[in-house]
Amino acid sequence: MKKILAILVLLAGCAGNSSFTINVTGSGPFSGSIMVIRDGKSEQRSVEGTAPTSYSESGTLVSVSFQKKQAAGTLGVDISKDGKSVASQTTTAEYGVVTAATQ
Repeated sequence: MKKILAILVLLAGCAGNSSFTINVTGSGPFSGSIMVIRDGKSEQRSVEGTAPTSYSESGTLVSVSFQKKQAAGTLGVDISKDGKSVASQTTTAEYGVVTAATQ
């Protein structure tokens, strides 16, 4: 995993920053993390919220992972880059997890 992240950081450092919108869809509470590579450096933060909500980021790569905090309902994530949807995933599983990444 560390080698993969190092390669991603190296590759992401070679490109200019893009604008990303992370839309968390569905209903109910969730928790997770958002990792952004910006200026060749990886920044990660934990988040908690209630879907639907969104986050705006700027960088060369975005990777997210969110988990439902309840058994029922749906949780989804859609990442848009410069206004165009580029990665998404949805789950209805009890306490399910969604992940998505793009550069």
